Amino acid sequence: MSSKLLLFVMGCGLLTACEIDKVGIPRSNARVALHGMLSATAQSQMLLLERTRSGTAPSYDLSDPVMNTSLAVSLAQVELTTPSGQTFFAVEDRGQGAGIYRIALAGDALERGGAYLLSVRTVEGEVLTAQTSVPLGTADTIGEQRVFDRSRDTVTITWPVVAGGARSYMVRIETPFGPRVFFTDSSSIRLTGGLRNVDVTSLTRVFIPGFPQAVTVSAVDSNFYDWFRTENNPLSGTGLVNRVEGGIGVFGSLVRLHFEEFSVVTPQSEPASGTFLFEGTLLERRGTPNLSIELYVESRAARADQADALSGRYERRPFLGMEGCATCGLLGNVRNGRIELAMLRAWSARDTADVFTGEIRGDTIVGFYRFGGGPVRFVKQ
Repeated sequence: MSSKLLLFVMGCGLLTACEIDKVGIPRSNARVALHGMLSATAQSQMLLLERTRSGTAPSYDLSDPVMNTSLAVSLAQVELTTPSGQTFFAVEDRGQGAGIYRIALAGDALERGGAYLLSVRTVEGEVLTAQTSVPLGTADTIGEQRVFDRSRDTVTITWPVVAGGARSYMVRIETPFGPRVFFTDSSSIRLTGGLRNVDVTSLTRVFIPGFPQAVTVSAVDSNFYDWFRTENNPLSGTGLVNRVEGGIGVFGSLVRLHFEEFSVVTPQSEPASGTFLFEGTLLERRGTPNLSIELYVESRAARADQADALSGRYERRPFLGMEGCATCGLLGNVRNGRIELAMLRAWSARDTADVFTGEIRGDTIVGFYRFGGGPVRFVKQ
């Protein structure tokens, strides 16, 4: 320890008031935030208007797609002018959530190369303007199907080079833990089964056995690229490349050039993996929530005192008025024959419909649902 630092520490111990200076960060004013994107494959164009938090923390409403109705900007006048001079007026889609506006303009009708002008006027009199040019390139509307064995397959995806209007190419891979998104200037990518999702803190694998995972490549304009490649500083609020006049946000455009869906699998050699069918009487079958489960060992435990991670899908029993997916995803774990499965509401790890807990007895899984009761038996095929 240097002599100056030692004297400082001793001085703080002897004096009754030795404080570090505190600096207060002033609260910023709330601004209108615009999130809009023209898509060449969308049936209609949508945008979101809300206000920045500006140091406040309003209540959080999961039932609203906007996530917080107190931030939504409603009753705004939104106009979109095409490169040929035609004007479209947006309608607030209150059925989807406050602050969401829809423009009745199909993606295949978008004009390429020219400037689209967006004008927003709020009921408070605030005015936002922005513009974008839709990249060239033929939109891919029909997705290819591919079985992807994560244990051995490597896939190279190529797409045509866009002659004008594209700043970069965005690659997006859907996963149950959130999408893996990155930009590239190349016209091809190479995907391996061992790819990790650096957009998720726990670095989960990108490809999860049992899940359908869409892979898309889109040509994006400069507005889209600059907004999503920059980062908002949590203290100063600066750092983002903002081209919205009168507010903050992004109004960009994209053209999906490549689209396919991977059906991800891996060998099912462990006792906890395979296809298991519900076993029971006709009466039990009429009351059970699920008819089958398909399990994969997603990753083996690193230590003996840890559980292996499981993934897969389950088939719901159909019934009158049934909503949602007929086949949905599941995630879970198994250790020493004890198994726990989170039955997802669709294919997202963020939304669990029920939890199944049981044990493996030879070729049979016996257990209970947290909400659906039991006992329930599934026999391996």
